[in-house]
Amino acid sequence: MKKESKLKKQRFVSLSAGLVFIVVFISSFILYFFPDRSVTAWTNWCFLGLDKQQWDNLHINLGLLFLFLLVWHIYYNWKPIKNYLKVKKELKIFTKEFNYSLVLVSLFVAGTITMTFPMNALVNIGNGIKAKNFLNDANPPFRYAQEATLKDFCKILHIDENRALELLKGSDIKVNSDKESIKDIADANNKSPKEIYDIIKEGKKYILPSDLPIGIAHKTISELNREYGVDIDKFINYLKYYGIKANKEITFKKLAKENGLHPAKLYSMLLASQMD
Repeated sequence: MKKESKLKKQRFVSLSAGLVFIVVFISSFILYFFPDRSVTAWTNWCFLGLDKQQWDNLHINLGLLFLFLLVWHIYYNWKPIKNYLKVKKELKIFTKEFNYSLVLVSLFVAGTITMTFPMNALVNIGNGIKAKNFLNDANPPFRYAQEATLKDFCKILHIDENRALELLKGSDIKVNSDKESIKDIADANNKSPKEIYDIIKEGKKYILPSDLPIGIAHKTISELNREYGVDIDKFINYLKYYGIKANKEITFKKLAKENGLHPAKLYSMLLASQMD
């Protein structure tokens, strides 16, 4: 009877760990391939009915549950685990198999911390996919832009507030006060923050942000012209001073990489080139 009860508990632990693993695997996939909450919240992105914050919460809580179940699983399977560590019936922790496992895990840990190949490649691939999924107008104009009040949002982006209110009214968007956040206005009108921005950006005065905008890496110079009013000829001629050749269809990231420049340094050149 006692043995049968233990067997039932072992089954429960193993099945629970298996189910949790499936959800953690899905949440890991979401975290690897999709941008952070500051971006996904801008478009009201969701997957299987859950937004990015909910997937983050699931990953953390179920990850902790998985660790608890794993410890429980080890407890019930301690005898076979001890057998894995035995050589000629003598207990020996550093067996050949254990050493191989230790080397494998250590390589992954050290490679990730120092960002050496191939660990850095895995991270960069994920970051590249995240960026490409939310290029151009899908990115917020600045981090957590949806949390800014309408008044502050307009000031930061050089949008005429009165014109913004007119545009929103013309699109049947109800605004109670300019103290409301972009997110609150969007939620109240069943829209995403991005859709609210798309309505009011007609009143925007084109100006380059003082810091690197989100998603600029994959934009071409001609796209920067359309989005920020960048004078293409000024920028290309300015780059010639530093011996850098560019064309309007090259991406910001590629231009920086080909010339061994940090993106922030290239962006400072862009800013400088637009000054009269």
